[in-house]
Amino acid sequence: MPVGYVYDDEGMCVLDPDQEVQAAIADVFAVFQEQGSAFKVVGEFVGRRFPLRAYGGIWAGQLRWGKLTHSRVLGVLRNPSYAGTYVYGRYVTRRTVRPDGSVNTGIVLRPREEWPIVLHDHHEGYIGWADYLAIEAKLKANCTHDGARPPREGLALCQGIMFCGSCGRPMTTRYYEHQQAAYGCSSSRADHEATATCRSIRADAVDEPVARLLLSALSPGQIERALAAADEVTVRHGRSHRAAELAVERARFDAQRAERAFNAVEPENRLVARTLESRWEARLAALTEAEAALAQVREARPALPDRDGLRALAADLPGLWWAATTKDGTASGCCGP
Repeated sequence: MPVGYVYDDEGMCVLDPDQEVQAAIADVFAVFQEQGSAFKVVGEFVGRRFPLRAYGGIWAGQLRWGKLTHSRVLGVLRNPSYAGTYVYGRYVTRRTVRPDGSVNTGIVLRPREEWPIVLHDHHEGYIGWADYLAIEAKLKANCTHDGARPPREGLALCQGIMFCGSCGRPMTTRYYEHQQAAYGCSSSRADHEATATCRSIRADAVDEPVARLLLSALSPGQIERALAAADEVTVRHGRSHRAAELAVERARFDAQRAERAFNAVEPENRLVARTLESRWEARLAALTEAEAALAQVREARPALPDRDGLRALAADLPGLWWAATTKDGTASGCCGP
């Protein structure tokens, strides 16, 4: 069973009753829907633990907690089980014979159209099947190996969407000292396909006029967009706050259980008592850390202006865009301011 699901007493697949587990899985899909990339999902989970289902060994089948990695995010997003769909035959074993006569066995993921058994509405899902298909399409669009050129991290506003007006090939982005960037036809030159008029150009020479055109296009609905952005920040903080609260609740339960075990042991049995006392102290330390993390999340809540203040800021969107205090998107992994 993938993490987030368990079998009930009747052997049916149901959502894990652990609310912290449910919240973690649901937040993966919520963040991806908002941000549109697995990289952003990992960023949202920095400093937050994620449930893992152990396979093999003495921990087989048990729920563990660890760091959310990029590969784990992709595994969750691509798993049809989270859409309430049972699938059999997603993977197929293939054997190939090497030139030396040895046989190589590998597991290959089948295309969705070739899955032999697909049962929709088999169990309760975290998302719907339409959401699953939308995620599949978005992940494919993000894959640069297939020729897609999505925006990437960095200061250059137009990286990933610049094409040379002479050779027609995509232009790459290079960064130099002092955060200076430039667009160039390095791929054309490397393949000896560059034309006589292929050039490199400083990024700011292109980015500034593009930004001005963008701002002029956004002007009619800038107030609504500013309010929507504020709401998104509030929702993101709410997810982090709820996750920290659930972590404290779990740590408090573990500490209380360790205390009950210590109090239940006979005082004369010191060998057992010392072990249980150490375990209790470890649980209390974990509770203290969880409470400190919750306090940190509360203190980190962004000081957003009120609705009237946001309307005033949005009334001068160009001034806000070009202000020296406005940060670019480098830290969050998006391109441009």
